[in-house]
Amino acid sequence: MIYKVWEIPGIKVPPPNERVLKIVMSPEVTDTKQLTLLVSIISPGYTTGLHKHDVDEFMYVATGRGTFTEGGQNQAFETDSILFGKANIEHEVKNTGVETLKLICVYVPPLKPKGIVEQAVEVAKNYWSTK
Repeated sequence: MIYKVWEIPGIKVPPPNERVLKIVMSPEVTDTKQLTLLVSIISPGYTTGLHKHDVDEFMYVATGRGTFTEGGQNQAFETDSILFGKANIEHEVKNTGVETLKLICVYVPPLKPKGIVEQAVEVAKNYWSTK
C-alpha cells in the first residue's frame, strides 16, 4: 500500500507550538498494530515545545533543519538526520531554518492518543472512512 501524505488531512496545533500533525498509521486508524506513524510539519521559527511521551519516538528529518533538545542538551540537525526521543524524557524540536521542517515520526510501541494527537486521529479516521 502507498500512503500519499499530501492527501491526508492534518490538524493544526495552536500557538505557541504551531505545527500540523498528520496521522498516517496507527492502531486506531489503520490495520497497523505495532506502531504509530505521524508527520509533523513545522514552519520556520516554530517549535514542538518541550514535551515527553510514554513510548520511544524516532524522527526522520525529511526536510529542513533545526535544533533538538533532550535532557537539557541542544544539538543541531539537518535534512536526512534521525532524531531519537527516549520514552519519558522531555524533548523539543525547533525549526531554526528558512524552510518548512517535515518530520516523519514513528512511535514504538504505538502512541496512546490524547489531546491534540487524539484530535488528529479523528481527522485521519474521517479521511480513511472515505477511501
